[in-house]
Amino acid sequence: MLSLDGGRASALEAVDLRLADVNVRIAAPHPLARQIDLVLAGVPRFDEGRTPELTIVAAMRDDAWEITGDDGSRKVLAATSAVPHVIGAAIASAVHGVAAARGLVPMRATVIARDGRALAMIGDDWESAIGLATHLHGRGWAYVGADHALFDPQTHTAYGVGKSLYVNASSISEMPLRYRRAVEASPWYVTPQGIAFYAVDPRAAGMAQTWLASAPLRGVVVVDGAMDDTPSLEAVDAKRRADERLARFDLDWSQVALADVRIGGFVETCDVLEHWFETTARSC
Repeated sequence: MLSLDGGRASALEAVDLRLADVNVRIAAPHPLARQIDLVLAGVPRFDEGRTPELTIVAAMRDDAWEITGDDGSRKVLAATSAVPHVIGAAIASAVHGVAAARGLVPMRATVIARDGRALAMIGDDWESAIGLATHLHGRGWAYVGADHALFDPQTHTAYGVGKSLYVNASSISEMPLRYRRAVEASPWYVTPQGIAFYAVDPRAAGMAQTWLASAPLRGVVVVDGAMDDTPSLEAVDAKRRADERLARFDLDWSQVALADVRIGGFVETCDVLEHWFETTARSC
């Protein structure tokens, strides 16, 4: 288990990233910067000597974590926040800053792609979305973003954020066998509420493909935790597409297929997802 003991007095270190063609620097105390570097191992770095276009600073001030950006953004977290919560706040600030700078839409989504086309999974059931993504990864799909992506409404391109997968310890048994060694090699954390989870680098699963920098978005699936004995997908009609959660993506839905998924077993659900994507989403 990892902690930030001593982080208050540590000098800030920089992690230099290249997100959607923007040079981003995240500066944090050494223990936190080391973990940010690991969690974002799938994100390209910009060349040494180049100037960052956006800087995010995570530091302890007055018994609280402050996440500030030179774009004017500011978040405050309790000093007792778990490491991944602080990392997540810094990453979210970077994603939103890049979105504002590039005219992109930040997506809180698990985005995967195959044959040059991307599928985004949104909704409240993040554990199931990650579980489905790990199984699809084993079938030849690649990650664009584990839980963040950037979307260009003009080109319909989803740009990736190569962040480690946050996997709840209780979900490991649902993952493909090849992911077990990736979990074993991953750092684990415990929140103040006693929830244990891992930060899994999917490259450790040993697949031939893992990360894509970008791909055109062709499908969106809503994963809300609905389950049944057998999986199913239901296309979402035009009226539903106007609801607040979907409208904020500013999509031209004539080019992006949308469906609700009801999860059965993960293998069977992936069969249904792939069939839907091949026959419906790919035609958009």
